[in-house]
Amino acid sequence: MQHIKRITLMLAISGGLCAGTAFADNGYTGYAIQAGGKPVVTSTGACVRGGRPVTDGAVPEYCAPAKPAPVAVTPAPAPAPAPIAPVERTVLVSKPITITGINFKFDSYKLLDHDIKVLDEVADFAKNHPSAVLDVNGYCSKVGSYAYNLKLSKLRAQSVAQYLSRHGVSNDRMVLKGHSYNDPVASNATARGRFLNQRVEINSSIKVQKTVH
Repeated sequence: MQHIKRITLMLAISGGLCAGTAFADNGYTGYAIQAGGKPVVTSTGACVRGGRPVTDGAVPEYCAPAKPAPVAVTPAPAPAPAPIAPVERTVLVSKPITITGINFKFDSYKLLDHDIKVLDEVADFAKNHPSAVLDVNGYCSKVGSYAYNLKLSKLRAQSVAQYLSRHGVSNDRMVLKGHSYNDPVASNATARGRFLNQRVEINSSIKVQKTVH
């Protein structure tokens, strides 16, 4: 008797499910739906398939498995820029040259022995730098009038220029000027100081290569 009741109960449940369920026909292709059009869902939340394969149509949105949230991809850091090598170039610049050591006795414009050695070096310098112009400047100690010493300072510059001219330096490469007793390099109160002031200085400039960034 109990066995008969169990069979009857199972048939009733099965009949009720079939009565309340229709095959997917209005958008839920391949899934069982209720009379109201909603899909039949199990207690675990899964949609119940109908009598046809799922491939009969697209999976309804309600029954489709949830798509995983997109994972944000952190972009790789940009590579550090390669260091820029400094740009170097070679230019010609002027380098000033001052030649000293040409001195005279008091009230004289005659070259001394040590002057000759210095002037030979000046002649070599001019030969090695053919574009260099020589500024030949004569000076005196502060003894006597400015006018007299101006004349004497010019004679000293001429004496130097004449020696250089005889040793291969063209006259048009030399600029002569007398300065009387201006611009002393030592005190005129001593004999040694006056001797140092009685002089000729040669100023020039040469072109040299220089590397710049």
